[in-house]
Amino acid sequence: MKNFLAATIVLASSVFVSATPVGSPTLNARACSTAYPTIARVDSAQPVASYLPGFVVSQDAGAKNKQDAFAEFAIPAGSYGCSLEAYFPAGYPISSSGKAQVYVYSTDKPLSFSPRGSDVSWDYSPQAVSQVGTVTFTADPAAPKRIFINSFACQPKMTYRFSISRDSTAAGAVSFQQTNGAGLRMTYNC
Repeated sequence: MKNFLAATIVLASSVFVSATPVGSPTLNARACSTAYPTIARVDSAQPVASYLPGFVVSQDAGAKNKQDAFAEFAIPAGSYGCSLEAYFPAGYPISSSGKAQVYVYSTDKPLSFSPRGSDVSWDYSPQAVSQVGTVTFTADPAAPKRIFINSFACQPKMTYRFSISRDSTAAGAVSFQQTNGAGLRMTYNC
């Protein structure tokens, strides 16, 4: 019985030893995928004007003459971990004045398009549904700057409306040139 118990202990311990991995596993870092948006702008002073260029968000005192911007991202099916952010290289030019804090809203529908581009106007544009972030667009003169806005479940079309705070009647403005290396982006599959 004594030999049987000793043999059982030796066999059991050899099973545990053989199941222990040899060396440490190597984990490779995964690179994120990045999507850049289609940008559209609407202007309350031109309620039916479409095809307005550039990322411009502004309002005059009294919350008059508002300009809102839209960013729409096309994300591949099956993607995960979508993060909306802004990225600016060192010294990237951003124009801002007054109350330049921008509210970010999810929208009730995607942008509409025609052969000329995004066909939206103040009167015929996706409406804000929920505030999903707040951002002040700034660049660092000496280093690249990444500004995290929020994370979302990925969808094939992700559309956001950018507006000066709806709670403020102060004048404010922010604008920058959106490119595939500066401005808004969506990272996913990180």
